[in-house]
Amino acid sequence: MRVLLFVILFVSSLGCQAQMLKQPRRPAELNELDYKLATVKEPAEVMRAALGYRKAGDADSEARAWRRMVALRPHIGQYKYDMSAAFASLDRKTEAYNGLLELQAQGYAYKAEDDPRFKPVATTEAWEYIVKGLATNRQEFGEGKVVANLPAQDLLLESLAWDSTRKKVLVGSARDGSVSVVQPDGTLKTLVEANEENGMWAVLDLAVDAQRNLLWVASTAVPHFKRYNAERDLGRAGVFKFDLKTGKFIKRFLSPTVPGQNFFMSSLALAPDGTVFAADGVNNAAYLIKDDQLKRLFHAPILGSVRGMAVSGDGKTLYFADHERGLFGFDLVAGKPFEVLPGPNLALGGIEGLVWWRNQLAFVQGGMNPPRIMRVKLSEDGRSVVGTQPLEANRTAMPRPTAASLDGDRLLVLGNSQKGQYDRFGLPRDAEALQSQVVFATDLKFGETEAAKPD
Repeated sequence: MRVLLFVILFVSSLGCQAQMLKQPRRPAELNELDYKLATVKEPAEVMRAALGYRKAGDADSEARAWRRMVALRPHIGQYKYDMSAAFASLDRKTEAYNGLLELQAQGYAYKAEDDPRFKPVATTEAWEYIVKGLATNRQEFGEGKVVANLPAQDLLLESLAWDSTRKKVLVGSARDGSVSVVQPDGTLKTLVEANEENGMWAVLDLAVDAQRNLLWVASTAVPHFKRYNAERDLGRAGVFKFDLKTGKFIKRFLSPTVPGQNFFMSSLALAPDGTVFAADGVNNAAYLIKDDQLKRLFHAPILGSVRGMAVSGDGKTLYFADHERGLFGFDLVAGKPFEVLPGPNLALGGIEGLVWWRNQLAFVQGGMNPPRIMRVKLSEDGRSVVGTQPLEANRTAMPRPTAASLDGDRLLVLGNSQKGQYDRFGLPRDAEALQSQVVFATDLKFGETEAAKPD
């Protein structure tokens, strides 16, 4: 209630001190609005305040609100960009330039020169330097290539996995609930399909356990699934176990049944000992399947949206990405979570896919501007980033990369998710506009001699 009251007062009348709840005395050097904003912990409330200030034409207050958003969500570049633009509209060059320089160093590629809010500060050599730096980040980078062009059909392929037994890629369809083997010519051969026996819905992630001849599928009942029935399926999700060689159904592990609560199994990770980890990206919980039983590992409502997951080579740590808050780990021995510290000039927002490779992490940032693939070296304790290596950025063939899978030293990625082509009811906005999805491959050894150097 206190937080909500603060936001209401920000937008309506900052001068009504009599209506404010009693607060500790603010430091004399701290601006009154900054002090009040610092008490708000929910980003959505700060954002509403920022947009309210913008609508009211109060650029100074808007900039301060965006600065608070940057403090709350440092991995989301858009907030820093909006903060810089608000300062620029006030001709406050230092604050505007500093924000843009930080974005440039992190690899962002905003076209600030096309934004009228920056016109007051677009008059100096420093501005020209910043514009050129951001333009450099818009150049294509990397040596990866498309290795498969998939059918341009209403399939909504949102997952892939490398099957080392077949030496082929498997892809999962959210539309028909199938898992298919990608043939050399890009056509698909069905291995598994949703039916009455297995009870699957949309396929959202895959994990191949070649050693044990198992295929694991994360499936959720969403409107995109063609046979979705809200009355029957609403809120249901689970992990499904199949024979990798034949596609024969073995067992299902369904999420808990809680009245009024929806579950969303969206990401999988496989440990060396065969343990399977599954993330619920809506409820921000993780489950494990071990000894043929599903158990909840943790529930972290403070997170925004858990995405990609990967298990360390020694099986002791589960790493996972939050779309807004960056990288985290969970110590499987101690049973405790921790944040992976990024180091300077590394933004970790927008991560979709995550893999463990040679004591390093590689990840796909589909929500980055521009989209990119990165590899990072971790400290000895695995809790901070000590070196970075860009692998791909702003590739024409990879406009909206998403799921990733490891094939030895190759990272395989779905390069152009079609999710944005579907409406909120799960239907394609224009079936004729659906594109052929591509499997993109990049060499994880790229730049290895230069990789992992301390920033």
